[in-house]
Amino acid sequence: MNSQQEQDFADFVKLLACWGGAYQCAVISYVALKTVQGPRLLFGRVLLQPSRIEISDEVFTFETEHVAAARFVARATPADITSFLNKAKTGEIVCIDDAKSLALAKEGNVVTHFAPIYHPFISGGPRLPSLLIRGNSRHDLLTSIANFREVDWELKAADAPFDSFDDLLGRCDLPTLAQMGDLTTLEIVARSPGMIVQESAIKAGEAKIQCRIAAALNIERLRIGYKIFNNEGIDRGSLHGAAFAWRQEVDTKIGSCNVQVGDALFLQAFLSYKDVCIHEWWVTDPEKRLNPRYSIHQIFDDDLELLRRMLLQPDTDKPYAFENAVSTMLSLLGFSVSNYGRIPKLQKGPDIIAIPPSGDVSVVECTMGLLDENGKIAKLVQRAKLIREQLNQSGYAFLQLQPLIVTPLSRAEVTADLETARKHDIAVICKAELEEMLNQVSLPLKPDTLFQDAKKLVPGAQDEALFWR
Repeated sequence: MNSQQEQDFADFVKLLACWGGAYQCAVISYVALKTVQGPRLLFGRVLLQPSRIEISDEVFTFETEHVAAARFVARATPADITSFLNKAKTGEIVCIDDAKSLALAKEGNVVTHFAPIYHPFISGGPRLPSLLIRGNSRHDLLTSIANFREVDWELKAADAPFDSFDDLLGRCDLPTLAQMGDLTTLEIVARSPGMIVQESAIKAGEAKIQCRIAAALNIERLRIGYKIFNNEGIDRGSLHGAAFAWRQEVDTKIGSCNVQVGDALFLQAFLSYKDVCIHEWWVTDPEKRLNPRYSIHQIFDDDLELLRRMLLQPDTDKPYAFENAVSTMLSLLGFSVSNYGRIPKLQKGPDIIAIPPSGDVSVVECTMGLLDENGKIAKLVQRAKLIREQLNQSGYAFLQLQPLIVTPLSRAEVTADLETARKHDIAVICKAELEEMLNQVSLPLKPDTLFQDAKKLVPGAQDEALFWR
């Protein structure tokens, strides 16, 4: 390894040392191909977990003539984590058989990337430091074993059959082929050792802030910093963990503290451990919404129940209802929205145009089924091209334009069309992304950030979202 790669490993180890001993287990998953040089890793992940709550201990293994895959839970003591990292330096991951390892297909050194805040695929939530080790071309590995389509059919013929590589990758909680990028990859990903929980809320002028932390953490090294947004300005302060009320819950600690906020609408909280911030969250008063658009919407649709059903369980006999629901959601998220699809004389245009305050343009097409159903992708490409040309001619060439296609189906269900979307730089929003967007409606408006995040949903983008399943 060169000096930069050694530094990436050292920086990752240094960060994990801040909360040493916090991890309860590691979820290890991989898919490998059997080549003439031996088995080679296509994609593998070691996910360090600070708690076993909701972690399935089920062991999954799969093997055919050309493919081997597994997903299992292992110990994650400091010594185990050191072992994982030592193997990763040579592009290796521990197998289901602890005595063996799988190596990336590589020539010479591996390529490394250390992301200290978030995995490159995501941009929100608790801190998720990640170390990525990349080997040779994914395409070269796939084509080195056999006709790729034949291997897909090999998976269908297994005792426990899988429809495709993506189906198998999904069973291992790994990205699809389109999502994982162009190189074979091994990841060491560390969940945050603590987070502010969603039950935190403001009531009667008092904010109750709750956090969940790994049992091994020292509460005296914990701190909640906060910003209180009130009519007079912003008040700032912090409370140390020793001032919290604590209780044990399985293998974690739950702490809570109260902060007087008066008439403030919301509070921004920052959870730190040993002066390292590990999570930020907005604490709100359910009676005083951060998003005025959401407050108005609640008069007609309390808790988004109707909108959620229209987006995630739409009536297939009413396609326009789904389109209207997408338009409404984008409006609630702070976009300026024009729904051309509902105007008879303008239906040759895109379904929706959504514009954040920056003026950048989202060209949105909605489909109830597969992405390219009834030529949807070709229509979207043509409409985006015309809009781009008009912007350029009108002096707005500096604005970004992003075509999007929205479906209530899961990403696995639309796998067949993801490559076509990638070729045309189309961002794909599926069921999991819709759920995440609905969760953001009650938070402060940030449509410009959402626009940039949408660009990361182009299939195969390096920053495509990590855990959408």
